Amino acid sequence: MKKLAALLAVLAAVSVAWVLPAAAADGPVRTFSQDVTLGFYRGQVVSYFDFGRVKLQAGNKVAPLWAFTNGHQGQRNVIDTVPGRRDYTPLWAVNMVTWTANETPRVLRSAAAVRAARRAGDVTIRAMPIVVNCPVL
Repeated sequence: MKKLAALLAVLAAVSVAWVLPAAAADGPVRTFSQDVTLGFYRGQVVSYFDFGRVKLQAGNKVAPLWAFTNGHQGQRNVIDTVPGRRDYTPLWAVNMVTWTANETPRVLRSAAAVRAARRAGDVTIRAMPIVVNCPVL
């Protein structure tokens, strides 16, 4: 009887150990009919929707987004805020970044890196008259 109880206890422990990681990894299923775009925020890759251009209304808050005209192959758009931050908004004022002719494009992964490249004269930045709706996931 003791052997059977011990065997059942081991089987129960193994079953719980096997099920718990699966339950912890389980979560809400997120499906989107819209493609997700990847960008950079402070060196990290972020995902966002790109719903395109919008017309601003009075009181709309916008944040800067830097897009590249002639960037490195691995370059993505750069943003400087994400959900949960006080300054977050899904509305982005587009700034076009262009590498100067004498510079070899490299991947810039943060707003600080974009600003530093501008200060160094490596890139020029032109504010565009475009605001896009791109909520970060």
